Amino acid sequence: MMDTFGKTDLATTKIVYGCMGGAGAFGPQEERDSIEALRAAHEVGINFFDTAEVYGNGYSEQLLRAALGGQRKEIVISSKVAGKHLAPADVMTACEGSLKNLGTDYIDLYMLHWPNRDVPLEDSIGALQRLKEQGKIRWYGVSNFGREDLTEALALGDIAVDQLPYHLFFRAIEHEVQPICEAAEVPIMCYSSLMQGLLAGKYRKLDDFPVERARTRMFDHRKWPEATHSEHGAEDAGQELLNALWRMVEETGISMEELAIGWLKSRPAVGGVIVGTRNGAQSRGLGKLLDITLAPEILTALDEASDRLKHELGTDIDMWGKGRTR
Repeated sequence: MMDTFGKTDLATTKIVYGCMGGAGAFGPQEERDSIEALRAAHEVGINFFDTAEVYGNGYSEQLLRAALGGQRKEIVISSKVAGKHLAPADVMTACEGSLKNLGTDYIDLYMLHWPNRDVPLEDSIGALQRLKEQGKIRWYGVSNFGREDLTEALALGDIAVDQLPYHLFFRAIEHEVQPICEAAEVPIMCYSSLMQGLLAGKYRKLDDFPVERARTRMFDHRKWPEATHSEHGAEDAGQELLNALWRMVEETGISMEELAIGWLKSRPAVGGVIVGTRNGAQSRGLGKLLDITLAPEILTALDEASDRLKHELGTDIDMWGKGRTR
């Protein structure tokens, strides 16, 4: 099932295939597995694929070309220009590089990946508008833009998306950003939707979570060496949520992955939920997520179970606590 993505003319599935992992972001990855994963995701019905120039320094885009270049007219591609490339000339150059990597003459949705405080936002969005006028991109938007940055961007151009970290363990965008998106009819594309696997039903305790993935603001920096922020985290609230999720899995028979994705699909302004895989078998399992719809009482229970953690983590939408958003 496809919907029109926000104010655009793009017909997209609510599940978006995330291409970052295929380029090795989560560990060693065989190219044949990445290509099979992309093809299998398309075969189960996903038509929306999200990548970026920084994923493998263009390798992710090249993999998408190798896997689905022959089906270009059947898929919607979103890509992102790196925050360090937001000067107008650099935006134009980066887009040309992505077009070459993807083997296409247009990108459906092109985003500023992170804010850049050294380049006026007006200049960056002006470059996106020129790319749109040239037909090299169909629509443009932003990623990781908080309340102030998004408000400024909306005044400068026709913003078609804000790609943001959003899941049951991180609801910071709900305080300030989600209401802006809803009012402006700007769809949210959720990334990290399964919290690096924590919401995939593999772990009973936060202490069992792989140390290299325990980097978000929920984790106490004094305990986890990969956490580069300076916060004490909210691990008690996080474990409380994890316990509640396991109880719901056992009571309802619905998998944790389906609970997590079904909840996101129901949220205000959400237009796409990014999910990635490592191989074809995992991608074939994504089909069930296209159709998952949760009953109102389950959605309410998920809201209540995650409410304490939401409020303890507060309004900072930078999930890693690096002070990059405002």
